[in-house]
Amino acid sequence: MIAYLFDRANAVTAVGLLCSGAAMGLVARGHYEAGIALGLWAIIADDVDGEIARRTVDRTMATKAIGKALDAFSDLIFGSVIPAIVIASFVESPASPVFTAFLLLIGALRLAYFDYFGMDDRGYSTGLPLSYALPVLAAILLVDHTIAALELAVVLPVVFVPLSLLHIAPFKFKASGTLVHVLTISVAITASAGLLITSTAGT
Repeated sequence: MIAYLFDRANAVTAVGLLCSGAAMGLVARGHYEAGIALGLWAIIADDVDGEIARRTVDRTMATKAIGKALDAFSDLIFGSVIPAIVIASFVESPASPVFTAFLLLIGALRLAYFDYFGMDDRGYSTGLPLSYALPVLAAILLVDHTIAALELAVVLPVVFVPLSLLHIAPFKFKASGTLVHVLTISVAITASAGLLITSTAGT
């Protein structure tokens, strides 16, 4: 099994999984800014591994299949699990477990659908990619830290319920292409740095 991680694309996916796993541990312990900042690097790895995979011509079918499964698992962690843990920690109500389960179900459904249908020839997929959830969460925390204190127990559910529904909405969204990759990586790096800076300034 480990031998499949020596594939370049799978190795980058594995790095993303390590970032996602460590981020999940951080947010579970209440280190939200550091956890989300690290999770954003998992999104960068997810963006890079796909490009590497497309440029590698000698990958076996087994290598591709295992890489695809690893990639989906990483997507579920940074796209659903990490946001669910963060939001559940702020929503102090009996509905919190229901909301967490809702986010995970939406994420799993989105990934299962994408696994089968994928993207069309123009680089469009159905619904909003899960990779947008964590940057939105980062933006909310940055606003809370730098512009105005937010009632996160209210703001997070209000934002993430419709956002989650957009993941499974029946519209086409540009999910691939040079501009998309550049914007994804730029936003992730900027948001990650912003979270770490504001977190350090607040201590």
